[in-house]
Amino acid sequence: MLINSINFWIFFILFLVGYFAATRINCKAQNVWLLLGSYFFYGWMSVKMAGLLFIVTIIFYTLGRWIGSGNMKAKKWAPLVGVILGVGLLLYFKYTNFFLGEFSALLNSLGLRTNWSSFNIIVPVGISFFTFKLISYIIDVNKGKMTPERDFVTFASWVAFFPTIMSGPIDRAIDTIPQLKQTSRWVDASVLEGLKRILWGMFLKMCIADKIAPYTDAVYNNFYHHSGITICMAAVLYSFQIYADFSGYSEMAIGVAKILGIKVPENFLRPYFSTNVGDFWRRWHASLMSWFKDYIYIPLGGSRCSKARTAGNTMTVFAVSGLWHGANWTFIVWGIYHGILVVLRRLIWGKKTKEISTSQSGMVLYLEKYGKILVTFVLCTIGWMVFRSASLEQFLGVVSRIGAPGGLFMSWALTAILPISILIFKELKDEEQWNIHFLHSGNIWIQAVSIALLIVYIGYTGDLEGAQFIYFQF
Repeated sequence: MLINSINFWIFFILFLVGYFAATRINCKAQNVWLLLGSYFFYGWMSVKMAGLLFIVTIIFYTLGRWIGSGNMKAKKWAPLVGVILGVGLLLYFKYTNFFLGEFSALLNSLGLRTNWSSFNIIVPVGISFFTFKLISYIIDVNKGKMTPERDFVTFASWVAFFPTIMSGPIDRAIDTIPQLKQTSRWVDASVLEGLKRILWGMFLKMCIADKIAPYTDAVYNNFYHHSGITICMAAVLYSFQIYADFSGYSEMAIGVAKILGIKVPENFLRPYFSTNVGDFWRRWHASLMSWFKDYIYIPLGGSRCSKARTAGNTMTVFAVSGLWHGANWTFIVWGIYHGILVVLRRLIWGKKTKEISTSQSGMVLYLEKYGKILVTFVLCTIGWMVFRSASLEQFLGVVSRIGAPGGLFMSWALTAILPISILIFKELKDEEQWNIHFLHSGNIWIQAVSIALLIVYIGYTGDLEGAQFIYFQF
């Protein structure tokens, strides 16, 4: 059930009626209804997946209770079991097929025939997200940052929270569970703001990402028929496609949660206005990078160690980030590529750089800032070329065609120019804090017209039941 589908909106409207009716009873009834709705939403994909989610939830709930029981032996081994189980789930479901395939290819190259098609394992949707949530819960409880949750319904509601379970943001128990213990109320301002976030997310997904997808798919799947200018155009457009796709989902998830009275973390902070790759990763998929920082980078020593050790810690985080995204050498190379860029910048320019302020030196620093933004965008676009490719061989093939003469980009690309321009203008005014507002204008008429135009544009050019979100596969 896609969040931009008709089925979802039928489900969500019916869910809201029961949800706010339950809030009139008590918080317990509210969370029971939320739990049932979340499992219906997740189980729509597969009942078996929902069953796995429930079993894992019970195990981590029990481990948390054991850590908080005061038993020193349990406190010692329960966190280790939780981390091993969480990582083990990811390894089994996401990487077994990959490892078997690579091993089979190795044997075949040695003349030993294998056929392991029967080991084709289906990856549960959102497993990367809910396993990271559960691992962070166990670690936070073990470190004493929060007490283990005693109410199973509340805990299970957080784990299966349907707005975020498919593709994030990665909300942590320490932030979300306290909110679930409070009875939600229908608040007009929150509902209106939530609807605006959903509307903007639908625009990003349906009018940008889904319109670009046919073009980038056509180019990458048939790169040997395309020219250099076509390849470059596809690379740039894919940078906007994946951003609009993933941030569009995040906007909708945050908006749905806001209507329910739950605040989840922001996931995108205008990443294409970053002045370096390190800054890009503080703005892109912020909830994931915050997770890596708190649970991998800092425990390894962070930056409070030698330059060599800091570089190693950084490379470890980015290598794990690549692995997290999927079982493919392209993701691993993509992660290492970004790690190298971050490490090189620290070694060459140092960790701290002068802040750029257009108010201090006018046009010179303004041009300097946007020059760095352009360079960072190009570097990230090269990374997205690796990320988008189905294999390293395809990536090398695409790169080899960049110098090919002739051709113009397809007409599909033209349909993306207007919505991408709207996106860039919106991000630019927010980045520079211009006093220009549309959806959030103080003038009710400007606000109403802006909403109406967005609805009309989505209705005219967008497709409900459109393409699946890119990050569902991770």
